[in-house]
Amino acid sequence: MELELNYKIRPKAHQSVRLTKKGFSYTPKNIKIYRSEIIRQTKLQLPKDYKIIETSKPIIVEKLHYIFKYPNTFNKDQRSKFAYRISYPDLLDNINKAFIDALEGVVFENDKSICHVKELKKYYGESYGIKIKLLY
Repeated sequence: MELELNYKIRPKAHQSVRLTKKGFSYTPKNIKIYRSEIIRQTKLQLPKDYKIIETSKPIIVEKLHYIFKYPNTFNKDQRSKFAYRISYPDLLDNINKAFIDALEGVVFENDKSICHVKELKKYYGESYGIKIKLLY
């Protein structure tokens, strides 16, 4: 089976859990808002008869692209050429954590089922977005 989802949202890095002065942990508000928006957009795109991917099934991420809006400093020539984004958030940890955690419980039961990522990119585009294609 195949599932392709597109999001119109600015990719965010997952910030580690914060601690209050009294030592209680909490998730920052902006991460909660980001996560709920990912869930909302996911539910709008899922087929009506979609069944959550069970933990026992291996998931292959065919593509996972994080698209960031061109900076205002880019001129027309720079915007016409493909450009990778070489800055924070880092691709292999923080940016994936927030997004994949938001899909857990909606698209798949547990993210431990993801066993292979073929194409993982972070680049500039005309608008913010995330594209993911799963095979299971």
